[in-house]
Amino acid sequence: MSLRQSMSGLHTWAGLLVSWILFVVLFSGTVAVFDKELTRWMTPQLHKLEQVKVGADQVRELIALRAPKAHGYWMHPPTERMPYWTAGWEPADFSEFQSFLVDAQSGEVLPRTVGGNFFLELHYELHGGILGLYVVGVAGVFMLVALVSGVIVHRRIFKDFFTLRPKAARQRAWLDAHNVLGVLGLPFHLLMAYTGLAIFITFYMTAGIKVAYKNDMEHFFHDVQGAFDREALGKPAKATKSIDNMILKAREAWGDDSQVGWINIENPGDAAAMVQIRKTIDKSMVNDQRTVSFDSGSGALLHVQKPYKPGYKTYAWLTALHMAQFGNELLRVMYFVLGLVGCVMVFGGLQVWVSKREGRGHRGVALVRTLNGAVCGGLPIASLGLLAASRLLPADLLQRTRWEATAFVVIWLLALAHALLRRGSRSMAREQFAALAALALLLPVLSLFGPEPGRVTTHVANGDWMMVGIDLGLLLIGGLCAFLGWRLGQERVEPTRARRVRNEEYA
Repeated sequence: MSLRQSMSGLHTWAGLLVSWILFVVLFSGTVAVFDKELTRWMTPQLHKLEQVKVGADQVRELIALRAPKAHGYWMHPPTERMPYWTAGWEPADFSEFQSFLVDAQSGEVLPRTVGGNFFLELHYELHGGILGLYVVGVAGVFMLVALVSGVIVHRRIFKDFFTLRPKAARQRAWLDAHNVLGVLGLPFHLLMAYTGLAIFITFYMTAGIKVAYKNDMEHFFHDVQGAFDREALGKPAKATKSIDNMILKAREAWGDDSQVGWINIENPGDAAAMVQIRKTIDKSMVNDQRTVSFDSGSGALLHVQKPYKPGYKTYAWLTALHMAQFGNELLRVMYFVLGLVGCVMVFGGLQVWVSKREGRGHRGVALVRTLNGAVCGGLPIASLGLLAASRLLPADLLQRTRWEATAFVVIWLLALAHALLRRGSRSMAREQFAALAALALLLPVLSLFGPEPGRVTTHVANGDWMMVGIDLGLLLIGGLCAFLGWRLGQERVEPTRARRVRNEEYA
């Protein structure tokens, strides 16, 4: 057996076994490229570009009112992509972090939404905590194996890049599409798979760290980052100085007028309370964020973080590559398009697998068809349903984020039920495209007639082209899905027949 033949089975099964998890990871990561913009889109009250008037001291008071006994406070000042304050706290019992959004001009606490962060968490942990993180890690390893073995198996892969026969037999057409998209996004997908594993390596391979640091992972992270820390004294604080004044001192320590990206208050209310101020992430590949620490009671400068060491700089560089922290909107659009290419590549591989085996009475075909419909069709439908729910649910609804997440889950379960009922029918994909088209075209309508300042007409008047771009993108997606659904309805059903596939057509 040749190397190519031995790699064939590896490519098939390494791809198939985790394909649906990979699709979820790729699709949610693709959407999360615009996570901050989606948070704005899902919160119409944020659709205004006005001068920042609310300071850090006012936001600290809002946090203290909600969590007077919290272990720590944190806040993100407004930025170009996030023109609002994000604030939150760590409860005294070290349970899940809590957060809220604050209007940067009025200081009003805004209605809660799961926002774009919902897709970010789905991307890296499947909303499953540490277990989900490990599942995504395993899927990432399988993705690397499938990519490398795919290059070995398809020895003519770069030649086949220029061969796409959409009118060929279904199996041949899907294989062409799988190959073309695989080559088109190969460097990007290798980069994403590798960096995605690398930036979480301290969670996947902890044994050496735990031995060296005696199970104190926090000490390890402080060491590699050059961070500063001090213990609480257990005595009440006598006073708290202005954080806004500390921001001015932090800029003096940095030696420039850099924007603040993160403010952290450790042990608020304690005599040893500390305020830490970090630079915002700029558009360079590696950001020395230079955290500056102050005593909360006196305002005295305690510590200025030194530039990152080479090891942590490498880690920061890989993180920036994976999360598109450098560049501009054009770069994020490129990441978005290549992410969609990866999604279609995975789906194409699944379709090749089904096409090769459906005429042989293979027992797994029905299961794969169902999973294809439930995941590859159901996840996009549920995602658009989540966006619709965020616009339709009342702004003052109690536990609004839970209702949004529930809408996502219910719609996905309905898509699963549809896939189970229609798994043997060629109309399943057509009906799913119809649902996608209806939802995608509905969302801009909701923007057009929704509450101010969330209307698309207001976006155009204000020159808020990112919000306009989201609505136009939804119209484009809706039109494309409507066309594909119509096109599937025009196809002539071909008789299924088993045939021997040439050696180069592994799947």
